Amino acid sequence: MKIILIFILSFIYSNEYYVSTLGDSLNNGTFNSPFLSVQQAANIMESGDICYIRQGVYHEKVILDNQDGDQASPIIFTSYDDERVVFDGTTEINSTWVPYSGNIWSTEIDFDIWQLFVGYDEMVMARWPNANFIDGSIWDKENHWAHGLIDDDEDAYENGTMIDKPNGNISLENIGFNIEGATAILNVGSFKTFSRKVLTHSGNTFTYDPVDLWKTKHHDYFLENKLEFLDSEGEWFYNPDSLKIYFWPPDNVDPNNLDLRGKVQSYAFEIYNSDYIELRDLEFFGTTVKFDNCDYSMIDHCNLFYPSCYKRMLGVVSTQPEMTVFNSSSYCKVKNSAFRFTDGSALEMYSNNNTIENCYFFHIDYSATDLNGLMTTIQMGGSNNIFRRNTMHKMGASATLNPGNAAIIELNDMSDSGHMQSDGALVQCMVGQQPDVQIRYNWLHDTEKFGARFDGEGDGYGGHIHHNVIWNVVGGIMVKGFNHNIYNNTAFDNGAKNDIIIMIDQGGNDGTLTVNNVANKIAGHRTGDYESYPVPGIYENNWNGYELDLEIKDYLVDVENNDFRPLEGSVLIDNGLSYDNLDIDYSGLNPDIGAYEYGSEYWIPGITWNLSQEFGDDFYPPGNLEIQLGDVNFDEIVNVIDIVSIVNWILASSYLTIGDINNDNFLNVVDIIAIVNIIVDN
Repeated sequence: MKIILIFILSFIYSNEYYVSTLGDSLNNGTFNSPFLSVQQAANIMESGDICYIRQGVYHEKVILDNQDGDQASPIIFTSYDDERVVFDGTTEINSTWVPYSGNIWSTEIDFDIWQLFVGYDEMVMARWPNANFIDGSIWDKENHWAHGLIDDDEDAYENGTMIDKPNGNISLENIGFNIEGATAILNVGSFKTFSRKVLTHSGNTFTYDPVDLWKTKHHDYFLENKLEFLDSEGEWFYNPDSLKIYFWPPDNVDPNNLDLRGKVQSYAFEIYNSDYIELRDLEFFGTTVKFDNCDYSMIDHCNLFYPSCYKRMLGVVSTQPEMTVFNSSSYCKVKNSAFRFTDGSALEMYSNNNTIENCYFFHIDYSATDLNGLMTTIQMGGSNNIFRRNTMHKMGASATLNPGNAAIIELNDMSDSGHMQSDGALVQCMVGQQPDVQIRYNWLHDTEKFGARFDGEGDGYGGHIHHNVIWNVVGGIMVKGFNHNIYNNTAFDNGAKNDIIIMIDQGGNDGTLTVNNVANKIAGHRTGDYESYPVPGIYENNWNGYELDLEIKDYLVDVENNDFRPLEGSVLIDNGLSYDNLDIDYSGLNPDIGAYEYGSEYWIPGITWNLSQEFGDDFYPPGNLEIQLGDVNFDEIVNVIDIVSIVNWILASSYLTIGDINNDNFLNVVDIIAIVNIIVDN
């Protein structure tokens, strides 16, 4: 299919440029004479041009500025055929390691790094309390963060001070050294987390510059940026003043025998003031992309591993990482792509009419620090955005998706979120975002947070939440405001809080329509029952376990295997109500109650492609492009044309590495003889 696409594009696009790790800066960018760098192509590309990148690993930053495509002929960067192209933001650490102390080794480098890998696996920045990636403890805030005394006594201290509450063997008072100058990651604002320098330390108390939105609850923290924190296997520390790395290797292996890599780059592509730019079929390791003022741009079928990381190891605090972002860019799309192992938000898009579709997100932000707005995995600013058919799990931030105003959120499978922060929801809409928002046909499940939430101070109105299945969350749907439409949802097993919460206070939900929902617990309060807190607004034709004293799962086909359709002959079938202004398709006499219509399409949310088949479960670098020795024009044949090419280079006094057959750093008759011998041997 891709070969056919390349054939078609060759007739549409103005110019084709080719890039190869075997190319040369003196080449002209044709298939037979490829550039050595992508930037060479980028410098001269115009509307309708396409850059084909040959297989290999590229360590470069590509910058475009004021280079527009148009609707019919965008500027495209893509891999050639089915070849793997990786932009790698790390560099090898080849300096000699020497023993430092105990199991710790050290080496000196001449560049800054802020993330360390053994092979392509991330190591842990030295921290207290300890946590690591291997056993998943990095996600366990309860046992692998320290905690503040204020959770027991709200008058224990004020903003700018932390008094530690001992937790088992985790006790700041017993740490054994002064932590002044360390970096503290502080979840002291309910849903907010901040990074601050430790100003003073004495016993079980330290101070820091005060933070915004400080609250007297949920005080948790951990510490970084002291060599003394390096006390367990897999941890590392970098001193930017001395340019020294300190490392405790896994299994106590001599680090001189390991493939060690350090992150040295934030962005592989920085694109400014350029519309209709497309990145297709590319991979990124330890780096990512930034669009700024770039309308109608796109990322399609890209694989991103470790795309972003905080620079706290370099002493940078109160600053979010340089993440995948579209700033001031409208009508952009990110689709069919995978984002894995981010430190910081997975993706942010600001402006209007943007789309994230059919993407996979996993292991997103294990510290969730200094993020924009609500503290979100994905932030979409502006209006009329679409978030469709995505799969998301294992996320740290309090809110998974903040979609912007009047957004469509549909057919997503979202779970396992909010590990590092308090409060929040999988889908969270603030006051101004609620009018005309559509949250529909999603599975929201298995998380410590709410499923879907209309929040704010009660002034939100006009939102729609319908045809969702919500289970095993801290609270299913929570709605504040008024004049919302909450209908045809299925919700159950959502902990101590209710499955559907139509709040009596904070807006009162006057005019809110609650109809055709199936849930074990529907009420006007977070935890109170329906009798004590009846649902405000218009409440009709709901299957409410509070009223029926029944278990909804007994009326669904197979909840344990995610089949939430009503059982044949169930009371849920044809017992709903239809409304002219509501999006309710039905096949019987009346709509069914709940998210699924009996006999209609069994919709399954999430990505439509197989992660393992498309991108693999783990990252590994591509092999080198296999070019036969002597094939200097890349036409897969060694013949007299290759000899002519070398003769022309010699006459022009040019040196191209591809022509240096004997690797003596010269182009001369010896290379011509070498090609003749290859032809004779063949």
